[in-house]
Amino acid sequence: MSLNNIIKVKNITKIIKGKNILDDISFNVNSGECIALIGPNGAGKTTLMNCLLGNKFINSGSIKINSLNPGNQKLKEFLNILSQENVVPEKLKVKELLDFIQKLYKNPLTNEEIDALLRFDESQKDNFASKLSGGQKRLLSFIITLIGRPKLIFLDEPTAGMDTSTRIRFWEIVNNLKNKGLTIIYSSHYIEEVEHTADRILVLNKGKLVRDTTPHAMRAEEIEKYFTLPIKYLDLLKDSDTAELIENIQKAARGEMALSETVRQHLLRQPESDPLSQLTDRELDVLQWIATGMSNKQIAAQLFISEETVKVHIRNLLR
Repeated sequence: MSLNNIIKVKNITKIIKGKNILDDISFNVNSGECIALIGPNGAGKTTLMNCLLGNKFINSGSIKINSLNPGNQKLKEFLNILSQENVVPEKLKVKELLDFIQKLYKNPLTNEEIDALLRFDESQKDNFASKLSGGQKRLLSFIITLIGRPKLIFLDEPTAGMDTSTRIRFWEIVNNLKNKGLTIIYSSHYIEEVEHTADRILVLNKGKLVRDTTPHAMRAEEIEKYFTLPIKYLDLLKDSDTAELIENIQKAARGEMALSETVRQHLLRQPESDPLSQLTDRELDVLQWIATGMSNKQIAAQLFISEETVKVHIRNLLR
């Protein structure tokens, strides 16, 4: 293993109830890298993290973390995880919880270092952790994962439940950790976050690693970070004047002709004010998917984004 190779995953498979949750996955992670795991729900992201942590056994293949097997006691202070569940103790104040966690480690973050990261005032620290807002709980849980000064952290959907300001603060901290050489692996549904923070992107789909790339390479491949679902054009497409267009879109969906070419033929006969003339290539793709009856879930899977992101774009369009 290379001196810079902090994680080495080779041909791992995880089978649960006869189904391949992870299917022959291999990749390496170098020290100091920030790796994003993306993919639709059920792609295997959380299972992969659990296998890397030793919380789940693999059926075949091998995993090495800092040259050790996952779950080795020597890794206890080397790594930490922020799990998906946003849970804090019910009957401990914030300051009591932080003090307790500090006592678990030989060389924990100091109170000053914690305050600089958390930015809670005295009244917040004197409050019960369970009474914090969802975003504040999430930020607190994140800071707790850093108290032991780990060299490697796993973040499972870290910004879920965070408001915008808390999310911004979270990524400020992550960028500072990157600059200090911490190795970070996180899963996310937010493509914008991935593009701005990750050094590499691992794309999972149906348990397979379908792409190991970088934000720059992903943009070059024209895998866009957003799309607009043109719902307001549906009534227009149902008009008798555009019946031929609908038929041609359906032909394109069956592979009988090129969709973009079809739409452009239609636009040649339309004034520039026609809403269809404003469609992007991505929107043309979505039109094709709508014509085939794809659901939000299927469109989300096609674009490697969450269903919630699809719904957000619909709401934005209909404002």
